[in-house]
Amino acid sequence: MAETLYDAAILSSKVHKFVNEEALANELAGHFYLETGRRNKSVHYFSRAFEKYNEWGAVAKASSLTEYF
Repeated sequence: MAETLYDAAILSSKVHKFVNEEALANELAGHFYLETGRRNKSVHYFSRAFEKYNEWGAVAKASSLTEYF
């Protein structure tokens, strides 16, 4: 259930061009997958969060995610 909702939030923010919300949704999904023991899957979401935070201009926030991938 949570997986579906994270992906829906990511898709909705992408469709509406809310880069900051897309970054946050990806980051939160990454933490979710990491906490549930799915590190390989979490790397995908952290990578996307990194890209989106950089696109948004939040370079320091993006840099803080590098420890996860």
